[in-house]
Amino acid sequence: MTIIAIDIQPQYRFTCMAANEQHFVHQPENTVDELNRQARFADKRLLIKNVPTANVSYCQTCIDAPAERTGFVFNTGNKSCRRDRLLAGLPVEADYDHAVETEGALQYGAAFHDSKEMYSTGLIEWLHTQNASTVILGGLSTEDAVLKTAKQLVWYSDSINVIVNLGACSGYSPESTLKAVYNMREAGIQIATRSANIPELVHNVLPQFKVS
Repeated sequence: MTIIAIDIQPQYRFTCMAANEQHFVHQPENTVDELNRQARFADKRLLIKNVPTANVSYCQTCIDAPAERTGFVFNTGNKSCRRDRLLAGLPVEADYDHAVETEGALQYGAAFHDSKEMYSTGLIEWLHTQNASTVILGGLSTEDAVLKTAKQLVWYSDSINVIVNLGACSGYSPESTLKAVYNMREAGIQIATRSANIPELVHNVLPQFKVS
């Protein structure tokens, strides 16, 4: 039985209003440490990377570091937008055990490219080939891709234990994040407030699990 840690869309685009439909996640870089910590409890680490379509907006001002933020306005950075790059502190894409690219909107779950869930990204199929017993989810954003990916995995793979690590997630607002957490609990998804809670949740399903 295999434990998989999944990093969902941990990309700079979530810091940019123009690239993220005029709303954005505040300080998504705070999720990086928790994403790295949760991976220590897993056998393999998977990256979900969103590939934008040709008609998405490109930002005119792009940040280079969190210190360049000024409230809701971003100072002008260099001319090459970093929106599709992974957040600083994460492994490079080649160092992940596997990567799945999603081509749909940011609001879709990572298991399908479309809202009707007809075109698979290959995520569920790959998890089955790995004999996945537990998946640990973190990433961006809590209300959209994290919530919908978790619900898709529960719905289409009832043999997989799904854990969402809130410490490794970030949302658009406290209110919408709380609503997403409630929806996940209602769907039978286990919630960890931080990575330190993960071993206990895994042990409940896999009594033989031990932290190395």
